[in-house]
Amino acid sequence: MAVEKFGASERFACALLGQNRSAFRKKKPDMGFEEMQLRAALRAVAGKHPAWGWRKARWHLLAQPEWDGVALNRKRVRRLWRDEGLTCKPKARKKRRAGPGAGEQKRLTAEYPMHVVSFDFQSDVTSCGRHIRFFNVIDEYTRTALAIIARRSFTASDVVAALENIIAETGTAPTYVRCDNGPEFTAAALINWCNTVGVGTAFIDPGSPWQNGFVESFNAQFRREQLSGEIMDTMAEATYLAEEWKAIYNHERPHGSLDGMTPNRYWENWTQENQLAIA
Repeated sequence: MAVEKFGASERFACALLGQNRSAFRKKKPDMGFEEMQLRAALRAVAGKHPAWGWRKARWHLLAQPEWDGVALNRKRVRRLWRDEGLTCKPKARKKRRAGPGAGEQKRLTAEYPMHVVSFDFQSDVTSCGRHIRFFNVIDEYTRTALAIIARRSFTASDVVAALENIIAETGTAPTYVRCDNGPEFTAAALINWCNTVGVGTAFIDPGSPWQNGFVESFNAQFRREQLSGEIMDTMAEATYLAEEWKAIYNHERPHGSLDGMTPNRYWENWTQENQLAIA
């Protein structure tokens, strides 16, 4: 400081710098132990989930018992997130479609778990340049990732096998499945299986991926938060990354459309609230 180094007066130093004297005298309050812990927790969340913003970090901490009773309001978390130099991405404004399929009043809306299950393929490559396909299946009501399967290629029989495994794990068959018009989804093997099990089909219009928006959004998050930061050398690594992301997505990652809950927690809450109806 000029005051100590050159022996200048406070008035002269502040006039030279164009700074108010009251601002010069005001000292930054000491950081309390609780705030130090909160800053460290936010840095840890950002380190583990670099694609998350302060909202998901706040929801994640709110779900942890050790933060009960600590003020984690939006303004405080956002301020500390910025103070720590962590990413604060502005929320993009949503666009309204004006083409065919816009509005989609006729489209099914999921009203309970396993009411509407949507699926799609997502592509990537291993380090050698060979093609990988991920078969992603989600429950639209709870946003739960029911399956993420990595293979070099898929047939309609592979899709049927994956859906049968989901039924075995959840104990119930979907009422409807939503998908595009890919050859694996329109093949006789899948259509016959749906007819046999009693599952309705809801094919989207050709060239209209926004009609399958839930799984398309899931694909984008999978790409941004997992695949884009990894180099896969083998199919075993691809399978591991898929299972890791599925566990994080279902059990750790707060979801904005579920009031900050994870898909697994949201499904559990729905089950508890509707026990009598289920029975």
